[in-house]
Parts: sequence; C-alpha cells; structure tokens
Amino acid sequence: MISMKKVITHINPDLDAVTSVWLIKRFLPEWKEATVDFVPAGEIKKPDVDPEILYVDTGLGKLDHHRTGEYLSAAQLCFDFLKKQRKGKQLSPLEEKALGELVAVVTEIDNARDLSWEEVGLDRYQFYLHTLIEGLRGLAKSDPEVIDLGMVLLDAVLLNFKNKVRADEELAKGIVFQSRWGKAIGLLSGNQQTIWRGEAHGYVLVVKKDPEEGGVRIYSRYDSQVDLTEAYHQVRKMDPDSDWFLHASKKLLLNQASAKPDMKATKLSLEEIIKILKKR
Repeated sequence: MISMKKVITHINPDLDAVTSVWLIKRFLPEWKEATVDFVPAGEIKKPDVDPEILYVDTGLGKLDHHRTGEYLSAAQLCFDFLKKQRKGKQLSPLEEKALGELVAVVTEIDNARDLSWEEVGLDRYQFYLHTLIEGLRGLAKSDPEVIDLGMVLLDAVLLNFKNKVRADEELAKGIVFQSRWGKAIGLLSGNQQTIWRGEAHGYVLVVKKDPEEGGVRIYSRYDSQVDLTEAYHQVRKMDPDSDWFLHASKKLLLNQASAKPDMKATKLSLEEIIKILKKR
C-alpha cells in the first residue's frame, strides 16, 4: 500500500529544512515512505490539522521555529517530536547522543552562530555541509534533488558523529604512556576515528590495534618530532612475516590500510608495540 503521508517544507531548502525532513523520514518508521512537497516560505495552510501531513521549517506550526523568536531550529523541534512519537521504540543511547550533537550544530548554523566560528573566513569553510547545500541550490538543482542528496550526506555525518562518540569512550579506556616524543596512547579498536580524536586530544602518538583483524595503525601528529623509522625496523625484526609500511614522513607506521586490504596483520600484541615506542 502506497503511503499517503506527506512532509512539506519550503522551496529552496536550506540545511535546517533538509535536516528536518531527514529526521522525520529516517527516524519515524511510519514516515519512511512519506512524499516530500515544497511550498513558498511562510505559506500557511493549517499545518497541524491533518495527521498525515507534517509541515517542517515552514507553516508556523508545531515543527516550525519561525513562530518564536527563541534560539531554536526546526531540526530541534523535529528531534524532540520524533523522540516522543517513537512509541516505546526508543533511540539507542549512542544514536540519541549523536543526533543531539548533530542537531545542535544545525541549530547554531540556522541562527547564524557560525559567524563566530574561526573557520568562517577560511577557504575550507566552503566544504561545510550547509555551504555545499547552498552550492547545490546555486547549481539550480531541483528541490527534491537537494533533499535527496542532503539526506545521504546527513547519513554520513551521523555515522561520523557516532564514531566520534565511540572514539571518545574507547580513548577513555586506552593505555596512556610516555613515548620518546611525548604523551601517547594505545588502544584496541576497530574505529578509525580514535586516531583523529586521539591526536585532537593532544596525544603526540596514537597506536590502534584492531581487536578482530589484528592489524595495527600508528599515527603521530604532523607537527611533532616523531620519527618511526627505528620502530619500523624493530617490528619487522620481531614479526618478519607481517606487512608494515612506513610513510615517507616517518610519522605513520601501518600494518593495516583500507587502501591495501591484503596486508598481513602482525602477531605482536598492543603491549609489545607500546613497549617499543615507550621512552627509555
């Protein structure tokens, strides 16, 4: 049976509108197949009368923040709405936390708080999701195309947020040690985000060993004095049957790489590798 449900937002949808539609269609199962329509911003047609129609970011109804002068977004209203509507099927703690952080950023952007970000004047700001959506609109992409592309990108953003949350939890359980170049950390994880988060937290070196596949990745900050040449020779000597790649910068030592999935994992334990890197 074809769904008769409909989500309506404004024409030329921005990040808040795209996120609002995404939240409803992705996280309310009964709205998954809902069609999406568009109206001129501010057009009011009794938004909260028909239970089969949801107006988001337009219409001045329950899911449109333009009816108030508060610091708010339609995405935040939709997030609160879907949590109440899931009828016992609660979001997992990880999903709720990741979605909450994602929506908080959307709310910042929709209230022009991104103007205070140090990134705003830099060229790399043009790679941010809301500026990309502006670019899609500038390319005269149709409103449905903008929604469809934006939803896929938001799926990817949510995955990154989930991995970030997991990474911080895993790093909290890691083995902190003093390397020859400064404070470092080692951990068992299959989450690539632990490396970036570890470096962002100030560790000069992060050692990640995949608990299932056994592969190891050793990353050090680009602005450090780390040189992993000696460590490379030691792991090759201790475990000659495994595959290791030392990057030309001498700051990356890899026994596992997504670009080379056939690398033979090391038999060395995380503790053995940490011992090689420890300050003597």
